[in-house]
Amino acid sequence: MKKLFFLTLLCFSFFEMSFAQQAIIKTNPFNPILGRYTLGLEVAITEHSSLSLLVSRSNLSFNKFKYETSNGSEVGGDLELTSWGFMPEYRYYFSEQALKGFYVGSYANYARMNLDISVNGGTAETSGSANGKFNNYGLGIMTGYNFLIKDRFSIDVFGGLGGFWYNLSKINIRYQNDDVVEEKIPVPIAGLFPRIGVNLGYAF
Repeated sequence: MKKLFFLTLLCFSFFEMSFAQQAIIKTNPFNPILGRYTLGLEVAITEHSSLSLLVSRSNLSFNKFKYETSNGSEVGGDLELTSWGFMPEYRYYFSEQALKGFYVGSYANYARMNLDISVNGGTAETSGSANGKFNNYGLGIMTGYNFLIKDRFSIDVFGGLGGFWYNLSKINIRYQNDDVVEEKIPVPIAGLFPRIGVNLGYAF
């Protein structure tokens, strides 16, 4: 995945050079608080529009959640979710130039997810662990305002709404007594999710 990350950025660099247009490299400084790290590149492709790609790495932990197994037992558990994500965007700017001012846009999302679950019910029959790898897909719309200061420093404030779904709804848990039981994963597998944030960037 790291090779794909750098290859993607290299491709966008050549893309930006071929159009001889302005581009912005950006990141969200608040995402690390939530265990997420992002890096993106936005490139002006016409006078009023741009394309961008955001690459993200996430590591989220949920400790001591309550989980009901298929036999009706309620147990405590820990969940760790890690992922590499890719989010292409298209934006249309209503100002005199792309990358500056008010815009509307659309985006897609793809992430490769890794899920680790451990459950502790106090007995060998109700304590175990599981691992699953799956994909996350999403589509959404957004709007925002990009402040371009002295044509170099970017403050991008945005908000939107998107849908998501995972291609995994169940996972096999291996219990300490060597039983393997198929259980529903204890997180939503589809729904709507707001997208709100601030990106800081440098234009070149």
